[in-house]
Amino acid sequence: MNRRSLASVSLMVVTLLVALPVPGAPPAAGKVEGTFMVAGADAQLKHVRAARVKLDEKGKVGYAVLISAKPATGDISRWRLEDPSERGSFVFALFETSGAVWVAHLAHAKAKSRNFGVVTELQKAAFEVRDQRLLAKIRTDGEQTFTDDRYSVDLRFEAAIEGP
Repeated sequence: MNRRSLASVSLMVVTLLVALPVPGAPPAAGKVEGTFMVAGADAQLKHVRAARVKLDEKGKVGYAVLISAKPATGDISRWRLEDPSERGSFVFALFETSGAVWVAHLAHAKAKSRNFGVVTELQKAAFEVRDQRLLAKIRTDGEQTFTDDRYSVDLRFEAAIEGP
């Protein structure tokens, strides 16, 4: 094999190594657009992760989604009841496969309630699973009230689905 052929083969091997996904590597980054407002302040949510999960003891399958101001590592379900003063602002939601909201926890650094659960106030505006990616839009019907907090959600996101 001459030097030119060896260089071509080497370049091809390096290209393949760079292009192939690494086993155990985190999924491709997701995208978040929109707002989660409390007391006139946006939560600045920039990170999103999604995972296929069991919603109940009968094995009903759905999706857990975490949209957060700070990057999340490990099990996203642990964020569900966290305090935003420690984790930063976030929206954690469980969705049925149809996209119906099963339950949602909203946590905002400016909220007097810190972390509050909602179901009917958070609505699916769009929901699609394609090529192991979840694409959705969630929102409230205008501004809502929880105890002393006035809030609104209007978020569009896309994330790779983790898990089996």
